[in-house]
Amino acid sequence: MPSMERLPLQYTVCVAHNVKAAHQEATQQLSKLSRELPNMKTLWLPFWKFLTNVDMGPKVERELRTFSNRLRRHQLGEGVISLNEHSTNLLSEMDHDYLNSRKRGMSKRLTRDLPLVKLLNISITLSPFLGVDTTQFHTSLTDGTEDFWLSLPSATQGKLIPVMSQWQGRFCVKLNLTNPVAVSWFLDRVESLQAHLGMEYIVLEGGEGNLFEEQALRPPLALSGDKYIELLADLATSIGDSTIMTAGTRSSHKPLFVKMAPLQSDWSLMGLKAIIPSLLHHALVGYNFLIPDAVGGSLSGDLVTDRELFIRWLEIAAFLPVISFHTPPWVFSQDQ
Repeated sequence: MPSMERLPLQYTVCVAHNVKAAHQEATQQLSKLSRELPNMKTLWLPFWKFLTNVDMGPKVERELRTFSNRLRRHQLGEGVISLNEHSTNLLSEMDHDYLNSRKRGMSKRLTRDLPLVKLLNISITLSPFLGVDTTQFHTSLTDGTEDFWLSLPSATQGKLIPVMSQWQGRFCVKLNLTNPVAVSWFLDRVESLQAHLGMEYIVLEGGEGNLFEEQALRPPLALSGDKYIELLADLATSIGDSTIMTAGTRSSHKPLFVKMAPLQSDWSLMGLKAIIPSLLHHALVGYNFLIPDAVGGSLSGDLVTDRELFIRWLEIAAFLPVISFHTPPWVFSQDQ
């Protein structure tokens, strides 16, 4: 094979009186986009992960009440209760049932609104994925809106065929962010949830990766590489300045918080020792508004059992932009 041509490296030297001035000058020259600040209130509130294993919206609502009361009882009430996507979907289905019952003319005594949830300071979790076993997906195949999902034309008839993938153990399709109508549909869903839940924050997961390349398929030009993340960041920005993403390629100038990757609940380089290097890495590539992983790590999904690990992690987290909890302190002592 012929040797690759080695081009000389090119450097740009910025001279200034101090590091701050040099950084500001370099930023002005290299970045043509002005940076917008996200909701700075986020920096003052801890995030409490709401962990529950239920399969009905009313049970989620009841467990939320219990968890909120317990936070107040331990004088930990000022914070954000974070719902995962499963709990968000269960509450969303309650909203759907509520709207249907109102349309059918049922009495108000038999309908369910969510006044308790509206009183709480919560964050919900959404993703661009939709299960293939849902009514919404099957309807899209019959009403001509299959282009709502990332698709490829079939070789024979040229009809769009949605590309399936797996998300959180389910076969799903992924929202086509190059379709303005599909984006409007997603924003309408957010607006509906806002009306019934009154959430303060939205976490957008699942933007990472390239669905086509992962399955050895040639992606459309508009979705090559990591462009999907950039489109999702635009969508997040249109939702508001209280949106949190789990990836943010080329979006450091947007008013978004970036949620860092989950860590192991141990003392290793994949756990406690990864906090500072990961934080420095994100800061170096331009992400100043970060939400580190929960105290004690959350990758395993289980509560932290090592009291010493929890305490040391909490001591480090006290100096990080935002503190989030996967394991509540009362697990170790009712006095905490």
